[in-house]
Amino acid sequence: MSRESRSLGVARRDLAEARRSRLFWGAFGLIFLLVVPSFWSMVGSLHTVENAAPAAVRAVGRIPGYLSTYLFVLVAALAYAAVASERESGSVRLLLSLSATRWDVLVGKLLARGVLLTVVVGALLALLGSLVAFGRGTLPVVGFAVVAGWVVVYALCWTAFAAGLSAAFDSQYRALAAVAGTYVVLAWNAPVWKAVLEPGLRAVLPAALHGYVPALNPTLSLGVVGQWLLAATTPATSEAGVGPVIVSLGGIVFVAVVGPVVGYRLFRGADLG
Repeated sequence: MSRESRSLGVARRDLAEARRSRLFWGAFGLIFLLVVPSFWSMVGSLHTVENAAPAAVRAVGRIPGYLSTYLFVLVAALAYAAVASERESGSVRLLLSLSATRWDVLVGKLLARGVLLTVVVGALLALLGSLVAFGRGTLPVVGFAVVAGWVVVYALCWTAFAAGLSAAFDSQYRALAAVAGTYVVLAWNAPVWKAVLEPGLRAVLPAALHGYVPALNPTLSLGVVGQWLLAATTPATSEAGVGPVIVSLGGIVFVAVVGPVVGYRLFRGADLG
């Protein structure tokens, strides 16, 4: 059996289990109730403003902001225990006994959680786009498509981080603490970033680079890149230049890579009993 077949086999098994997760669907239901009514109210309250982008464009531009914090809650609920739960219960040994390697297990988990997240977040984004079209009578299709695509990519990067890092732990609670702790440290509206990291970066970087400081925070990349993409495809404007956008993209890609790399290195050498 090829490595691709083994990984896909793990992915199919894990997808069947992940889509039955009460925690994941509970988190999605809560996010739905918090986001959709509020977003609908915002769409209806927008007015035409002289020298500003059309209301429908501005509504699309608000989507990343409405989802930024909630997306991580959904990601954490879906991915924090992806591998850690298998290690904790001992079922990972069964997977490994069926010719799968530890790499196959990790890749399969990443695929399964990524597919489920894409479907669910994609459906939510489609609903938000429909609300804009219904409420404003039009939808900037290209602008919405690039913003929605970026939201999915951003969420997938954090999913890769969480699912990958979970492989490093044999306890779901320690995996959750590591995933959530990382986000809390970096969260743009949390005390660590606002009171320590951001001022520290501004203190050590030359004044000419201060505009790059927000781009260094991967929790801010959703808004930084999203607004730039919208401005590139609609009459909207963006304060971010190409340089900060590239740095922001690099930051979120780093997040997507470091979780699986660290998780696999520790998983590969772990004693599974």
